[in-house]
Amino acid sequence: MIKKFAGAATAVAILCSSSAHAGAPLEAYGALPSIESVQISPDGSALALIATVGDERRIIVKSLSGPVLASAVVGFRKVRNLMWADNEHVLVEASVTTSIDDTTYVGEHWQAVSLNVRTGEYKQLPVKALDSILNIVQGRLQPGVEGKTPVVYTPLYVTVAGNMQRRSGHLDLFKIDLESGFARRVQMGDNQTYDYLTKPDGTVLAKVGYKNNDHTNDATWTLSIRRGSSWLDVAKTTDARNTPELWGVSPDGTSIIIDTWDKQNELWRPTSVALADGKVGDYLGPPREMDGVVDANGVVLGFSHRNEYIEYDFIEPRLKSIWPAFRGAFRAQQVSLASYTPDFKKLILFVTSSNSAGGYYIADTTTKRVDPIGSAYPKVSAADVANVRMIDYTAADGLPIKAVLTTPKGRAEANLPLVVLPHGGPQSQDDVTFDWWSQALASRGYAVLQPNFRGSTNMDHAFMEAGNGEWGGKMQTDLSDGVAFLARAGVIDAKRVCIFGGSYGGYAALAGVTLQKGVYRCAISLAGPSDLAGRLNDEIVKYGDTSSLIRYRKRVYGVQDADDPKLKAISPARHADSVEVPVLLIHGKDDTVVPFSESQKMASALRDAKKPYEFVTLDGEDHWLSNGATRMQMLTAAVAFLEKNNPPN
Repeated sequence: MIKKFAGAATAVAILCSSSAHAGAPLEAYGALPSIESVQISPDGSALALIATVGDERRIIVKSLSGPVLASAVVGFRKVRNLMWADNEHVLVEASVTTSIDDTTYVGEHWQAVSLNVRTGEYKQLPVKALDSILNIVQGRLQPGVEGKTPVVYTPLYVTVAGNMQRRSGHLDLFKIDLESGFARRVQMGDNQTYDYLTKPDGTVLAKVGYKNNDHTNDATWTLSIRRGSSWLDVAKTTDARNTPELWGVSPDGTSIIIDTWDKQNELWRPTSVALADGKVGDYLGPPREMDGVVDANGVVLGFSHRNEYIEYDFIEPRLKSIWPAFRGAFRAQQVSLASYTPDFKKLILFVTSSNSAGGYYIADTTTKRVDPIGSAYPKVSAADVANVRMIDYTAADGLPIKAVLTTPKGRAEANLPLVVLPHGGPQSQDDVTFDWWSQALASRGYAVLQPNFRGSTNMDHAFMEAGNGEWGGKMQTDLSDGVAFLARAGVIDAKRVCIFGGSYGGYAALAGVTLQKGVYRCAISLAGPSDLAGRLNDEIVKYGDTSSLIRYRKRVYGVQDADDPKLKAISPARHADSVEVPVLLIHGKDDTVVPFSESQKMASALRDAKKPYEFVTLDGEDHWLSNGATRMQMLTAAVAFLEKNNPPN
């Protein structure tokens, strides 16, 4: 087996071998990935991928034998994802920041486009329907076939009167003809249904509903399976905080797989629900945090879990048997299954690690050959990737914290300038795989600390829940405790530390120089919330005081209502007069997650307090830095600010 995988080992060696030299230009790290979402056709003859050409995002379909079969630019929309519906149609998921008149607030609305590989034609889905629908995707896209006609099944919102905020419509399951673009309703839903599961032939298997209980301030989650012309409710739970998730159908088609709460082990675990009688079965797999690996047809192929890297536990028999050998071809690296043919004869792998910018490979499971397709960051060589490793330290209250430390190549780990880079979420995590943001900063001479503070998802459920009520509190000191740890070890100079983060990380950056003193020399907030009280009040007006979003906000902020004085106490904009160092605010005008007004409020507060600050506006940018030009604008401005206020040398 080792000899059969010699090609893969050689390819990895090529990626990792290069003489040391100065870091790559900033744009090598900050540009959008050269290729993304590489998907192989069902017959294994072609690849579809998202490519960045200049600053333009294109869909390219290329035969494995060489020629380009189709290419398209999807207008003003942002391309998010691709999948093959059949060998002639590629489904493109794209989004646009907009509102729908008299129906929705401004949001990031997703739409589907079908690209006909044979003719080169692409059209938005659906083109038309008999019902009054919103032409936005609000659930999973499941390819199928009706006779010989390729179709896709997806939920669409049917408007009745009023608007979505008044929940006067319903989410119905539609079948869309990929040739004509015409949509026909398969299953009527209601204003509680939010997900459907169907087979490729259109047989509806299950649906999931979520109902807010206004009088008891909780919610009811219901899983129903189809029984002839009616529904059978088979699983139900009422919890204001967490609900199960419908993953898909088992490989043998006899059961549905959801995740349910294991009280004994205190975590969510995959669980089977029999389609024959609706009986909820046993937990699947060992008691650890797992996510589902679900194919386009809604079949659960297995589960993923995270150690140092993401690993898979496949339950689909063929994948289970072939995966260990291909995983083993890339030792000490993260191997992600990006795409595959239905017979699993060909796999698309994305491979990244602590010393590689990441690249795509095609694996032939018959010949055991693995060949490179391309790199996500081709201008970043192995020599341009800074040193990355996990470190452990202890918070002031004794809680163990794991963090990622990135240090510049060619410099001793002593007395380094530091940038603390807390992740967003806050229910997220950082790991040792290639991170363009931290690598860009390290290339300029900075050590970068990315703590997985309490509230992160890298540990167990209890660790994540430990962040509730700790905004501006222990979540904040978890960061500065990491700074103190590195300073004691002599790795960094405690007098040369700045903090830089996006979303929740942007909040942490602002809190670090308003609610804390003497830790940071400067702060950069990218789309960080600054006025939690005002933001919560605005969201209550939009979504209602008992909505799931508002219940989540109250839980993580640690408050009972929007008038709780704690909200002002932990809002950086309410403490601008405490700032003693320069602050840089960066925000996208099209951000629908953290409104642009949050940075405007902080800027106004700093101006009124006569504190030093700069404000960079990213025109046309959303919350995720989806546009290449504005992504580089952000990175360039941030590095210039750091070099001015915390020089690396």
